[in-house]
Amino acid sequence: MSDPVVELLEEVWDSIAQLGATLTDEQWDTPTECPGWSVRDQVSHIVGLERMLAGESPDPPATEGGLEGIAAFNEGQIAPRRSRPGAEVLAEMSDICARRLEMLRTMPVEKWDEVGFTPIGDAPYRTFMHIRVFDCWAHEQDMRRALGIPGHLNGPVVQHCLDWHARNMGYVVGKKAGATEGSTVVFAIDGDAGGPRGVAVVDGRAKPSAPADNPTATVYTDVDTYNALCCGRTDPAGALAAGLVTLTGDRDLGERVVLALAYVS
Repeated sequence: MSDPVVELLEEVWDSIAQLGATLTDEQWDTPTECPGWSVRDQVSHIVGLERMLAGESPDPPATEGGLEGIAAFNEGQIAPRRSRPGAEVLAEMSDICARRLEMLRTMPVEKWDEVGFTPIGDAPYRTFMHIRVFDCWAHEQDMRRALGIPGHLNGPVVQHCLDWHARNMGYVVGKKAGATEGSTVVFAIDGDAGGPRGVAVVDGRAKPSAPADNPTATVYTDVDTYNALCCGRTDPAGALAAGLVTLTGDRDLGERVVLALAYVS
C-alpha cells in the first residue's frame, strides 16, 4: 500500500521539472545560495540521492578538498555533472524520479514501517520520505531565488514543509533562542494556510502549541523568507533590517528567535 507522501514527492519533482524545462544554458549555471552550487548542481544533488535510494551505485564520493561524509557524497554526485548540459541532468532526474515513484507505489507496508537511517537519525522509512519532500522543495526554492523566478509557494507540498518547520520551532525557541519559562512565541507566516503557529515554554521545555492570545513575541514574515531563514540561506539580521521580518511584543526575544531560525544543517 502506497503512502500519501508519494503524491507529494511527485508534485515537487514535477514542479522542478517544469521550472527546469524553461531554463537557458546560462540560467543552469546561475550560482545559488548553497556555497559552490549552481542551479544545475541542485538538480544533480537530487539525482544522486534518489539513485542511492533506488539501490543504484552512485558516483563515488569526492576525495579532494578534505571533504568527508555527506559533503563528500554530495560533491561526488555533483562534480561529474558540471560539464553536462542542464537539460541532460534534468532528463536524468526525471528518469530516476519516475522509477522511484514506481518503486514507492508498489512498496509493501512493512517496508514503509522499517526503521533505518534517515538524516535525523534512525526512523521509519516513511519519515525519510517526508524529509525528502522537504529537501527537494527547499532546493527548488534555492533554484527559484537564484533565478528570480518565484513559485510553488502554496499547496500541499508547501503545507507539508511548513509543518516540518513547525515541529522544529521548539528547538529554535527554547534551545537556540533561550526563551525562558512561560514565554510564548507565535509565527504568523503570510501564505501558511494553517494559520499562525505557536510555541510555549512549559516546565523548562519549548514545544509547539496553539498560538497564545497575548504572546510574548510574534514573528511576521512570508513563506519564502521563513523557509530561507530556517534553511540558513538568508541573513537574519539583513531580513530584519529590510523589513522582510517584523516583530511585535518582546523585541529582544523576537530578534533572538529570528537570529536562531537556521536549524537545517
